[in-house]
Amino acid sequence: MKISKYVLFQCLGWVLFTFLNVYVSILTHEFNREILLINLVLLLAGIFITHQYRNWILRYQWVQLPTEKLLFRVLLANTVLSLVLMTVYYLLCALLLGEGFLSFSTSQIIGNFTAVFLLLAIWNALYFSWSYIEKNRHRQIQQLRMESDLKDLEIKSIKANLQPHFMFNALNSIRALVDENPQLAREAVTRMSNILRSNIAQKKELDTLQQEIALVEDYLALEKIRFEDRLHFIKEIEEDTLLKFIPTMMLQTLVENAIKHGISSLEQGGTIRVKSYIENNNLHLLVINSGILDTKKVHEHSLSFGLNATQQRLHYFFKEKAQFKLFQQNDTVVTHIIIQQ
Repeated sequence: MKISKYVLFQCLGWVLFTFLNVYVSILTHEFNREILLINLVLLLAGIFITHQYRNWILRYQWVQLPTEKLLFRVLLANTVLSLVLMTVYYLLCALLLGEGFLSFSTSQIIGNFTAVFLLLAIWNALYFSWSYIEKNRHRQIQQLRMESDLKDLEIKSIKANLQPHFMFNALNSIRALVDENPQLAREAVTRMSNILRSNIAQKKELDTLQQEIALVEDYLALEKIRFEDRLHFIKEIEEDTLLKFIPTMMLQTLVENAIKHGISSLEQGGTIRVKSYIENNNLHLLVINSGILDTKKVHEHSLSFGLNATQQRLHYFFKEKAQFKLFQQNDTVVTHIIIQQ
């Protein structure tokens, strides 16, 4: 059975303290059976008392406290525990040596209390130092793991955005336009080049809404060739939102999702509306598409990859400052993102 580091150092520390006490008593020719018994009982008492103290620390999460509050509580606890150990020591002296509390001089009592206080202060210093080291280590591990997960997520997102059916449909549409409308075919090739460049060459994790809107316009222009009059795009972007930053390709992912799960399933087609505005110092970004929301797929664990990836990226970059909402509004599906500025 593996012994935890805490148990190992707790036992070794108190054993070392007891060994030093016994060694000093041997050097001063005061060692006897009673002295040995007193030190063994103090060893057990020290382990028990500090272990209960540790449980109290963990229960009330002292490590999370501000420095000032933590120092006050540690100082108070150090004093109380010193008095407890001193009481145990004097009771043992009275029982085994016949020396009661009054047998000791004031200087001896102050000296003993100071020694115990310093001993427990060392215990506190070592314990909290180790706790902070472990806490920082775990935080770094979690940060590295989150960054690794994000990179994996970005790779999957890129692969998801490069959907084969979209690429084939776009290429077929361009091929049909080569003879029918060469100018439009050239424009379509340029737009596809822009999308591929953004998918493959984009290195920034955040980009301006202005750049993301331009990418969406390229994407919808290609989809417009396929859907023709079945696809309509409305843009309602307030100027003061254009330079706000959002996760790269997030908006395109939301629009793709609206095409895939909304417009493409409607025989008569529909409309995609992208809207942005600032309200109460929050950036509001909405993608509204014709369609019916499948209520069985609105909870977190059943969302499509694109929407789930969007939620995770928002949480990674903005934590609690970002909100993600997906809901039905009349005959449209609304994806509403709020980012606190």
